[in-house]
Amino acid sequence: MSLINRMLRDLSSRQPESGDVMSGIQLPGTAPVPRANPLGKIGALLVLVAVFTAGLWFVFGPKPVKIPQPRQPPPDAAVVAEPPVAQAEAAPVQASAPAAEPTQLQIDPQLSSKAKAPAPEPAAEPAQPSAPVARPRSRPRPAATDAPTRDAPTKVVSPRKAAEVYEQARRALQRGDDRSAEGGLREALELDPKLHGAREDLGSLHVRQGRLDEAEAEARAGLALDPARPGYRRLMARIELTRGQPAAAVELLERDPPPVDRDPEYHALLASAYQRVNRHEDAARSYQALARQEPYQAAWWAGYGLSRDALGDGPGALAAYARARQLGNLDPRVLEHIDRRTLALQPPA
Repeated sequence: MSLINRMLRDLSSRQPESGDVMSGIQLPGTAPVPRANPLGKIGALLVLVAVFTAGLWFVFGPKPVKIPQPRQPPPDAAVVAEPPVAQAEAAPVQASAPAAEPTQLQIDPQLSSKAKAPAPEPAAEPAQPSAPVARPRSRPRPAATDAPTRDAPTKVVSPRKAAEVYEQARRALQRGDDRSAEGGLREALELDPKLHGAREDLGSLHVRQGRLDEAEAEARAGLALDPARPGYRRLMARIELTRGQPAAAVELLERDPPPVDRDPEYHALLASAYQRVNRHEDAARSYQALARQEPYQAAWWAGYGLSRDALGDGPGALAAYARARQLGNLDPRVLEHIDRRTLALQPPA
């Protein structure tokens, strides 16, 4: 039908030609048939499929799971129980009391003899739903300390008392009471270990008694306390001379000697050690310096005469012997020796 209608429209639109039997005749127009739109049908079909699928999903699809809201604690329970470890360490906390760290216990003196009325519990603030309840931190218990132990009693240094005991010991030495003197010197050192004079006297007493090992122990103990003290070197030199080691004594005494005026005994011992190792020039110089410092000491003149005699200086030795004999107070053995040498050095009559 559509082909015929198209042919009729074409014929009616043409110009009339001469001799055409159909010229001037107008045919009634035919209403056009609406043309179907395939896109509309496809869209409608898609809509139906979508509606059907939505219905199936609503009926058979997974249902939404309702998440239960966390249960809020009651308003009066503001304290959450501690974990087992914290509960074991911390003191038990009542549910109605507010969370707080333990403090020192305070006791009302007026209620100490009778039972206390329970204090009104403070109203706890209700916990906010959005903020978690803070758990109180348990305060660590202090580490157990051992009971204080008593230290061993220490010796109290008493210099004044030590000086008094030392003076008594010196008087005992002058009397010749060695036993009392030794006990007093030891007691003084127990009261004051740095009482160097008492230690030197105790060492000298041991040397005189022939107890050289004990004397050396005292000397070394003193040197440990005061290595620069000349008195302990002097004591060690006396021990070496007694043992027959004059060279060791010279080595000790030549080490940083004090001035002659401060310690004449030190230089007298050094001069004697020089004589024993045949260093008479050094011995004569030492005795001469001592005689100038203390001209009234007969021993210094006798020592000087002995060294001049060993050097072959007869006149110098005779003059020194004469001065020593004049002053007197010489050891009998020394006096006998210088008398014999004086007779030998005098020219024959």
